[in-house]
Amino acid sequence: MKKLYVAFSACAFLILSFTQMVRAWQAEVEVVSRTGKIPKNFKTYSLFLVCNPQWLAPEKSEGLYELYKQFENFGRTIGDDNAAVWFWKTQQRAHDPTLAKNVDVERSVRFCQTWKLKPSEGPHVVVTTVYPDESSLSSGLPKGSAVYGLGNMSPTEISGLLTKLTDELIEKGRVESPAATAAAPLALWVRLLDATQRTINSFGCSWTFKIEAGPVNADLHACKAE
Repeated sequence: MKKLYVAFSACAFLILSFTQMVRAWQAEVEVVSRTGKIPKNFKTYSLFLVCNPQWLAPEKSEGLYELYKQFENFGRTIGDDNAAVWFWKTQQRAHDPTLAKNVDVERSVRFCQTWKLKPSEGPHVVVTTVYPDESSLSSGLPKGSAVYGLGNMSPTEISGLLTKLTDELIEKGRVESPAATAAAPLALWVRLLDATQRTINSFGCSWTFKIEAGPVNADLHACKAE
């Protein structure tokens, strides 16, 4: 089963021609026309969405191409049950200064708008176990989807993230939402803060304790009612 899906907005004969080329490459890439749908029957879908205008500047073409190559390698290694989707307008085989113009930004923007993804944090990788039906995007981001903003990440960090996602898809068949993975540490902080409050109460009423640690900010005051 094909794994990496590159969606093209091209005329019919170009799509047919390129599809035949793809088959010669062990069917690692699927071509979808603008009016066509993302293929179904996969356990997960990893969508690469380019909605950040900064990434469409000519000077970003080289970085955008390297990003595409990383995502392409990701799509080739996540197994036959998982699809990776990138939207192009026309056939693209090599880096060139007009690469950004070939990204089907309009199609990506529809996802970003309805799924409430902040363009400045993108490009985004969205991994979902729910088929991304473009005719019903208004229903919102599918529950349990994992969203990653790559805008402020270095190429090395992006490579590390894609490797991590590959591990999860191969081992678990899904990717946990970053919010879900952060929930456990946050619950631990709540328990620690409660224990700390009880401790400073035992030292008298003149003590205060302030914590600033990432998502946790708290001012604890002694003799606070428990």
